[in-house]
Amino acid sequence: MPSKLIHQVLRVMVVALLAFLSACGGGQAATEQAPPPEQAAGPIAKNSSYSSPIAISDDDSLLVVANTLNGTVTLINVAGDANAKLAEIQVGEEPRSVVITPNKAFAYVTNQISGTVSVIDLASQSKVADIPVGAEPYGIALTPDGSRAYVANSASNTVSIIDTASNSVVGTINIPGVQPRGVAITNNNGGAGQQFVYVTQFLSQPTASGGPGLDQGSEGKVFIISTTDDTQIQGAVTLAAHDTGFTADRTAFGGSDKEPTFAYPNQLQSIVLKNGRGYLPNIAASPEGPVKFNVDTQAFLSVFDVAAKSELPGGTINLHAAVKAQTFTPRLFLANPWAVAFKHASNEGYIVSAASDVLVKITLDDNGVPSVVSVPAEGDTTRVLTIDVHKNPRGIVINNADTRAYVYNFISKDVSVVDLTASPEVETTRIQSTDLPPAGSDAAKFLAGNELFHSSRGEFDEGVSERMSNEGWQACSSCHPDGLSDGVVWAFASGPRKSIPLNATFSPQNPTGNQRILNYSAVFDELEDFELNIRGVSGGPGLIVLPGTTDQDPNVKAFDPPNANRSQLHVGGFGAWDAIVAWTQFRITSPVSPYRGVDPNSDLGQQIAQGRQLFTQANCQACHGGPKWSTPQVDYARVSPFPETITLGAPPEPPLGQLSRFLQNVGTFDPANPIEKNANNAAALGQLGFNPPSLLSIYAFPPYFHNGSCLTLECVLENQVHREAGGVTGLLDDPASRKALLQFLISIDIKTEPINP
Repeated sequence: MPSKLIHQVLRVMVVALLAFLSACGGGQAATEQAPPPEQAAGPIAKNSSYSSPIAISDDDSLLVVANTLNGTVTLINVAGDANAKLAEIQVGEEPRSVVITPNKAFAYVTNQISGTVSVIDLASQSKVADIPVGAEPYGIALTPDGSRAYVANSASNTVSIIDTASNSVVGTINIPGVQPRGVAITNNNGGAGQQFVYVTQFLSQPTASGGPGLDQGSEGKVFIISTTDDTQIQGAVTLAAHDTGFTADRTAFGGSDKEPTFAYPNQLQSIVLKNGRGYLPNIAASPEGPVKFNVDTQAFLSVFDVAAKSELPGGTINLHAAVKAQTFTPRLFLANPWAVAFKHASNEGYIVSAASDVLVKITLDDNGVPSVVSVPAEGDTTRVLTIDVHKNPRGIVINNADTRAYVYNFISKDVSVVDLTASPEVETTRIQSTDLPPAGSDAAKFLAGNELFHSSRGEFDEGVSERMSNEGWQACSSCHPDGLSDGVVWAFASGPRKSIPLNATFSPQNPTGNQRILNYSAVFDELEDFELNIRGVSGGPGLIVLPGTTDQDPNVKAFDPPNANRSQLHVGGFGAWDAIVAWTQFRITSPVSPYRGVDPNSDLGQQIAQGRQLFTQANCQACHGGPKWSTPQVDYARVSPFPETITLGAPPEPPLGQLSRFLQNVGTFDPANPIEKNANNAAALGQLGFNPPSLLSIYAFPPYFHNGSCLTLECVLENQVHREAGGVTGLLDDPASRKALLQFLISIDIKTEPINP
């Protein structure tokens, strides 16, 4: 019998013995007394494992990098600063996270769209298996002995448990949250015995006493699993809203001119454990008005106590507040904190600011409370210590010697090598992880649009920078991660509006000729109209300029004149807005339904088919038909004078114009609700109805309706006016019928055959 097979058989026997002892009452004591399977067979990891798009081997010699945009992983030799690319290996679609086993034998990679985990044999530098897991696997982490991998399936709301000896799923845990993403596993007791798995909920959800649209109305969650009981959740850590350190003029909303603002943690896609604390960088939301760059999004590092299973008192900090306190100008705020890593032998760490293209250094006190490091600057001033890396960094690892940090840059498709022994720390080289597209190609244009969408700064061919926001405060992706939705209900000028995912802006079948009317109140009809958001919300100069200059063109408004094909800045040789539009048309990925591939003959498959029939019979396709799963579309020429009738809403100043022929009254507007106010504290738009949103992957984007008044799709179907908007009454009064329709709604994704109106 081959030695590898003997090794695997022994591991399986040990696992079976431990399970038998546990079933007989030996339980935890038996598990703690016996060596774990991998400890008997191989090394124990030096550090706790956490999900990241970049991983480093325990001997500091090998990097494995997930190239999300290319569907590959890259192996890089970093021993002795070799920094040499070894191989690039094809995996699945949209690889997101990677881990390396303690013995450096294998790497495991989650493929979000493919719904698999690829297994890479690091010796042969080849893929040896694809393990089917749940829908949209994102984060992955390993137990210290490497015997099990825990995978967060963001669309299934589950965690898959993989036995690495057999490369098979041996358990599935339901997560009572929304979009599980980040995963971290403890390394207690020298890696022996019981460990705990921490899984983040990506999008925060309303509190019992709060609600959408309120600064303190939602909360983050981190769910806890014990490796000795993979059948149930062991509890959850709640991450609350905090004072941001900023004030807002809320006189128009019934407040004061310098009212303290709060924000709740959101977009929790990463978690790292150190010294009994959990650290979660995130884009915090402050949704109450005004929607303005120094009010709406913040840059939090949330901290919790592992033992207490609760947020660490005084631990959560706002990175933006630290930049505000610096005396050096100009400031660069730290938009979209996305990942964090710590030195092993000290309490120093580095947070990745994805949109600002920098690392920010932090230190921890003896209780684990972080603070941002400031350093002297010119003119007897101080500034926050930042380290420039490359375009849109999203992952970081530090070697065990604490001499190098390696940063994965999503857009530039490379790895920054940072010298941690220098003072201050500095990027010394870059390693290209995968090839960039040829200059001038469509792929290069899509990448340029992706870069602009995810940048808070903006570097352009003409040498003009800092165009996307005021002092790098935020990016388009701050509210639309990867072009989708942050789930937040914001107090826009038209009233409370949930962030709309952009995946169905254009028809998947005809992306250049079939575009939705935009926003809940049909106040825009071109993506270029969001130039107004860059200027008015994010505080940046924007991308549309006077011909032959870099000066902002003042004549930008919705509808007339059209904003497409205007004089604009360039990036990568392309018009900036042209590139953003092209990226939106061709490269934003719709989430995969957890029901994709279900057996049509199963009970669920038959229920979905019944729901589809009910959808058609109820004439839901009148509002939600066609390939965009939304019928309002630009069916007129964009010319000046504008050919459509524009209905002016009540003030704010200037009054917002609506394309009212595209609006539907679906019973979701309640003028008596105090949240239904616009920026002048007058009645919000809504009396004329709303622009029907797309149902493409609708299950992934709670809460629902313009104001987030429904947290679930079940609630949406309880609204009688809405479910009878197609003109058919009584058909969906039966709860069983609504349940069937619900299952069909959950099943809708890019593979679902559209129902034409």
